Amino acid sequence: MSDTAVSRQCSLCGIAGFLLTAAVFFCWIGLRFGMNTPPSATGDESSYDSMAWELSCGHGFAVNYNTPAFRAPYDEAAEKQPALFTVSSSPAGPIAFRPPLFSTIAAGLNMVFGRQFYAVRILNVLLMAATAGLLAWYLCREVGLRAAVIAIVFYLIDVRSRLYARSLLTEPLACFLATLLTLTLLGLVRGVNRRYLVVAGMITGASMLTRSMVVLWLPSLTLFVCFVTRRVHKQTWNAAVGNAAVFLAVALAVFAPWGIRNSVLLERFSPTGTQGLMELSAGYSDPTWNNKGVWQNLDAKGFFDSVDISGMSNVERELAIADVSSAKAFEWIGNNRAKLIPLAAMKIYSEFRPRNAVEFIVLMFAIMGLFRSSRDSVLVFTVLLMTNAFSVAATWSVEGRFLVPQLFILHALCAVGIWSCIHRTRASLDRTGRLNA
Repeated sequence: MSDTAVSRQCSLCGIAGFLLTAAVFFCWIGLRFGMNTPPSATGDESSYDSMAWELSCGHGFAVNYNTPAFRAPYDEAAEKQPALFTVSSSPAGPIAFRPPLFSTIAAGLNMVFGRQFYAVRILNVLLMAATAGLLAWYLCREVGLRAAVIAIVFYLIDVRSRLYARSLLTEPLACFLATLLTLTLLGLVRGVNRRYLVVAGMITGASMLTRSMVVLWLPSLTLFVCFVTRRVHKQTWNAAVGNAAVFLAVALAVFAPWGIRNSVLLERFSPTGTQGLMELSAGYSDPTWNNKGVWQNLDAKGFFDSVDISGMSNVERELAIADVSSAKAFEWIGNNRAKLIPLAAMKIYSEFRPRNAVEFIVLMFAIMGLFRSSRDSVLVFTVLLMTNAFSVAATWSVEGRFLVPQLFILHALCAVGIWSCIHRTRASLDRTGRLNA
């Protein structure tokens, strides 16, 4: 088959993977839950929803759970399920706790379609389906059509891909951006090009605006760019450092407006906002140690009862909790140095361990796939998985949620592992048949 025919086949495979995944997810969500059903008010979704609504109303990056237009769909749903849809009250005003990109996109959808949930869900389904399409395209090109089919089957039955496709959370956007970053870094490994550096920097900056934790990826990604230039492509140290500087500068330039906004709003140098410091005790404290590194809502457990937040604005409340949380976390770290490495290991284990049969199969065959993939793929996939693991070890586990951006890598490796087993089994049976003939 000619290169043109192969390219066409892979493109068609990617399009088919995208369309099939989108169709399945739309049918599943629409028939089982409804595309316009409010999200649960017990987690993060309502805060992203409020931030998007306030932004669409011209109130900036703020939350306000008390406006009738915002509350109406939740209050209606709460009449039947009050425990799930009752929105709690809180002060209205600017926040520095959430990253901006997802809510900005959702605000644009609110401006076009009005107060709704279906447009954001459609966006998230399309983002998860686009990841599936890129997965099918990549595997068809690198391994073959059958491996691409295997990957799409497991992607469709993976609870994580279906769950976050219907959520009003940042995971679908983070997953799509992480997929683009993976493919861009693969291109960089196969040939140093300033275009790849700029694109990788832009994607990383956008990822930081989607998930604040991606800030912790910057050091390893910058070193990786330097390593690829120096060791893989045998260029000079000046070229390696220069390429790493280009990547880092582009990523920071994309993130800079949000970082400046946060520092001005908080009146202190805090470009990533307040989330990291507010939650630091969720990563380093006795409750975290007792819960094997898994995040807990310490505020609900009375951990910050000593902080008097009555009468405070959102920003003042965030800063007060951040100061107490960070102080307690650093105190715990100083008194429990021997527990730091075991705690980091528990966080990584809690994040990566499978929670159902499909996740177990995907993880086991992904490990096998690491030994059967191309050198370039193994290098990029391993660096990104280790980078993600490091960020979990440095913060906290949420029992698999931080692994969602790496679904492309996990399912690509899983498909390679399964296909290699099938191929070797068939080859063994063929040899046995020939010997018995």
